[in-house]
Amino acid sequence: MESPSTSNRNVASDEDDDRFLVRSRVEVAFILKAIMHAGEIVTAYFNEGKDFAITALLAVDGNAGFVILDASKELAANKRLLGSDRISFVTSQDRVKIQFEVPAVAAIEYENRPALRVPLPLTLLKFQRREYYRVETPVAKPLKCLVPQPEAPTLTLTVVDISLGGVCVTGYPETMKLEPGATLEQCRIDLPEVGLLTTTLQVRNTFEVPLRNGTVNRRAGCMFFKLPPASEAMIQRYIIRLERDRRAKLTDR
Repeated sequence: MESPSTSNRNVASDEDDDRFLVRSRVEVAFILKAIMHAGEIVTAYFNEGKDFAITALLAVDGNAGFVILDASKELAANKRLLGSDRISFVTSQDRVKIQFEVPAVAAIEYENRPALRVPLPLTLLKFQRREYYRVETPVAKPLKCLVPQPEAPTLTLTVVDISLGGVCVTGYPETMKLEPGATLEQCRIDLPEVGLLTTTLQVRNTFEVPLRNGTVNRRAGCMFFKLPPASEAMIQRYIIRLERDRRAKLTDR
């Protein structure tokens, strides 16, 4: 099985890693339990990132210091995973990317089914810490971000969520190598009933979200670069409108 990425570290640049590092054993266990209760998909990367397997958290014991994951349904992948000496796990908590590594995996049986046991990671990386309130954009009418490209047609990306700090976008081609720190100039986002936002986006991190059908959704977290007050006001009005519409729908139910 080939990895959906050329690297098992779909993360922010190394200089940012320390800023995102969670060292508290209690907090590490708390985050993993939240991921488990939310039923998030967990991807295990191994064999130096050349292989991957889809799994899920089944149990987290912070006191005993272990984590139990569901065994992959692919027996060959499980066998290679058990033979690996360094495994990187990538998942998310409330749309925030989480990554941690363990030295080895052991095969066990948990609640009468095959499972995997790993030591509780000493640390984990939690990306995209929320400095701003972030809201998901409508799925029925996706918000689009138009990105001009030199000597190429304008690229149309889908905005997954938005805040005063930036956006998460998806829909860029695999051939487009977005690296942390790269800037996308003159991006245009038409905010319905608010106006046209023209801004520079700076890529902060890129990651892949494995879907249950086996495909991979490629995403990039981008920061608004030197956003003027007038543009901030536009984004704030748009967020308020989205929240108003969301509450109205909840009230009608």
